[in-house]
Amino acid sequence: MGYLWGVHVAIIGLGGIGASVGLAVQHEALGWSVVGYDIAPDALEDALQMGAIDHPAESIAACADADFIVIATPPLAMSEVFQALAPRLRPETALTDVASVKLPVLRWAEAHLPYPSRFVGGHPIAGTEHHGVRAARADLFHGAPWVLTPTAQTDPDALQRVEAFVRTLRAAPLIMDAAQHDREFALLSFVPHAVAFSLAALHRENPTTVPPGGSWRSATRVSQSDPALWAQLMALNREPTRQWLEQLIQRLQALADALEQGNPDALQLLLRGTSTGTPPDPANS
Repeated sequence: MGYLWGVHVAIIGLGGIGASVGLAVQHEALGWSVVGYDIAPDALEDALQMGAIDHPAESIAACADADFIVIATPPLAMSEVFQALAPRLRPETALTDVASVKLPVLRWAEAHLPYPSRFVGGHPIAGTEHHGVRAARADLFHGAPWVLTPTAQTDPDALQRVEAFVRTLRAAPLIMDAAQHDREFALLSFVPHAVAFSLAALHRENPTTVPPGGSWRSATRVSQSDPALWAQLMALNREPTRQWLEQLIQRLQALADALEQGNPDALQLLLRGTSTGTPPDPANS
């Protein structure tokens, strides 16, 4: 941990992820000083009471004096966060974020930070359907992949500091291109969230007498997530998400066609994932 000595950490945004970062730092008993800021006074007070931060910051700008800054706000707030930090940032400060979309955040960092090479995009693959500061856990990141998206301009020292920080929280750094991250995560998380929200809405519109079973609970678990946050994320990562959804729609349409034709062989192929085209008409086979 030679890259992290006597660290003064600032966490901007004290929801479930931001507060979990603070709790994880405190849990490791590193002797670091942790300050935090959140636009919501209740979140700031809760984070202080649960021990996720040592001291509250009175503003975003006041966090600029830290050695290491973690930005855990909703994604559309990050551009303003960078602008608020910029006048007071020191050239040696390392910054990272925890957003589920990376390309837009990197663009904002390059546009607004005085030392954009000191910013390393990050994304811990450790969230749950629960949100808000009270969902925070000190062990949330244990064993979790934590994607980092350096660019050709990233300062190697900043990357090493962020990697060391991630390992300190017992997560596993995973270096990846930002565009690759956004495309892959659109499939792995954005589409499942879109499906879960849609299924939950379908059930609200068509309530059932039979109580939901395990398969329904598994398929809709993440529909309890914050829809405002996910609307932001999907809009920021709209093209990869749209492309994956179109492929899914094609598969669902093929299933619907096979059902209409009463073709169990075609259904089996589709369910096995070995066919995506229109199933043959059994009357012509």
